[in-house]
Amino acid sequence: MAGLAVQYPAHQYPQQPYPSQPYPPPQPPRPVPTDVQTAFQLWWGVLGLGLVNLFANLALMYRNRVDYAQQFRHDLLAQDPSATMSQDSAEHILVSGLVVIAVVGVVVVALGVLIDFAMRKGRNWARMLLTLVGSFLVVIAIPAVFGLTVSTPGVAALIVGAASILQAVLAGGSIFLMHRRESNRYFLRFPPPDVR
Repeated sequence: MAGLAVQYPAHQYPQQPYPSQPYPPPQPPRPVPTDVQTAFQLWWGVLGLGLVNLFANLALMYRNRVDYAQQFRHDLLAQDPSATMSQDSAEHILVSGLVVIAVVGVVVVALGVLIDFAMRKGRNWARMLLTLVGSFLVVIAIPAVFGLTVSTPGVAALIVGAASILQAVLAGGSIFLMHRRESNRYFLRFPPPDVR
């Protein structure tokens, strides 16, 4: 009978012994490096300036809405001479578009906040995404540095230019801090160096 396998009823199985050693205790959360914390705070500045830039641009467009509405009507009539649209209708369409742009801008900033928190928690994908966005902000701010983006004079145009330049500076500083040695160890989950 040594070669026969033991048959158990379908509802009964032999009990397995519990592991003699408990599971390892969870690791305590790694401390956030100072550079990553500073980059997190710089991104708050970038996002805040993004909102300032957005609403300054919207104010600039709203101030010139009559000109934009006339241009819209002119372009519409050039494409279809039988089309009819009043100046008021064109202005209402423009204002509706500005409201949609404002809502989308606020949603984008809210997503930026969520990605910033993920970066602070050590998510490497968030660091890479913020690096790409920050690099883009630095590149598009270059014309503002040389004053090439000013189309109409005024306070709103000055605010747009200044916000764009400050955004680029903060984004560049954040990118630098997110890629320093301590930050790389944090994002790539290397063990912290021994301090002796």
